[in-house]
Amino acid sequence: MPDDRHLLLHGPYKTPRFRYGSVVMCELRGEVVLVGLRESPIPWPLGRRVGTRGSSRGLVLYGALARAVRQEASLAVAYWWGVTAQTVTVWRKALGVGPTTSGTSVLRARVMLGEQGQRMREKCHAKARDRERCEKIAAAKRGKPRPAHVREAIRRAHTGRVHTEEERRKRSEAHKRRGTWRPAAGRPWTAAEDEVVRTMRLCEAVKMLRDRTAESVRSRRRTLGVPDGRRKENRQ
Repeated sequence: MPDDRHLLLHGPYKTPRFRYGSVVMCELRGEVVLVGLRESPIPWPLGRRVGTRGSSRGLVLYGALARAVRQEASLAVAYWWGVTAQTVTVWRKALGVGPTTSGTSVLRARVMLGEQGQRMREKCHAKARDRERCEKIAAAKRGKPRPAHVREAIRRAHTGRVHTEEERRKRSEAHKRRGTWRPAAGRPWTAAEDEVVRTMRLCEAVKMLRDRTAESVRSRRRTLGVPDGRRKENRQ
């Protein structure tokens, strides 16, 4: 039984009137003589090349059939004329028709909006989160810088964007799980730097840690629970 994939959008298409033995022009094989009728949902004349004998006969590509090949989806033509999708592809090439017609576009849209499209999307989403797949993609891209136009597109997409509290929380949790340091936090503190902050005075620690500012050292002291010591230093 036909379903939504087999809808003909630009019909109706009717069997042409013909006489056996008549010669007509087939857009695939040239002049053919009509020798039979294919019993398909839309019955259609069978033809054999003029001057040949034997069983080399096939559907005559002319009239309404040629119009359907130019406009309808491949599955619809294959169903109503009783042929395979590969045969429809051969017909399209003979007529100079590309892989997508107006009927093909409508069919794809209907499929994607229906239950079948929903199942396809669910499978795609599940596959997109597959760990093995993600690891292969990451390995293929690792060490390869993105093209300049891609970097520019990413920059434009993120310029002026304000992240919600929920997004910020998720990003923070992801960094904690991976043990990484978010870019806005700057360079992470090392154990050796923490030891300098704990054991030295503020001015000495700043001199020792040349790429750390006094304010960052004070902030790190507060994080580590070390007395600030600013009042004592001001009296000296």
